[in-house]
Amino acid sequence: MFHSRASNNRINKLHERSLRLVYDDYVSSFDELLIKDGSFTIHHQNIQNLALEIYKAIHDLSPNDVLKGLFTINNNNLRSNGMLQIPSVNTVLKGNNSLKYFGAIVWNSIPSEIKNLDSLSSFKLKIKQWKHDCKCRLCNDYIKNVGFVNLV
Repeated sequence: MFHSRASNNRINKLHERSLRLVYDDYVSSFDELLIKDGSFTIHHQNIQNLALEIYKAIHDLSPNDVLKGLFTINNNNLRSNGMLQIPSVNTVLKGNNSLKYFGAIVWNSIPSEIKNLDSLSSFKLKIKQWKHDCKCRLCNDYIKNVGFVNLV
């Protein structure tokens, strides 16, 4: 999520090699191995963890006051039930790549049946099975270079 493309590629290569070794499968693609294992790339695991932290911050379950003040629920519209305000941005580094902006994008893309769960344990269980359709630079480059199979 907030690491370089090179680090992401190294982690994915290591993950791919370990899955090939575990399943003794040297012909399937990385996406097929992820489906076989029922796992996600490290980037998508980070996005799931971000969604978990946002849930804790919104429901006052987080001990960190910084996260509580970072995200604000949008109450301007009746249709925006549980949606976070997306800040207006002018730059990529301090705008699109910021935690406040990306966290709001992630949270707003979570289906409402997951977002509205009342307990942390049930939310954690569901969010670990959720695949975010990410539009970040990391994922767009991955899709262009490798191709992508939806893991849902």
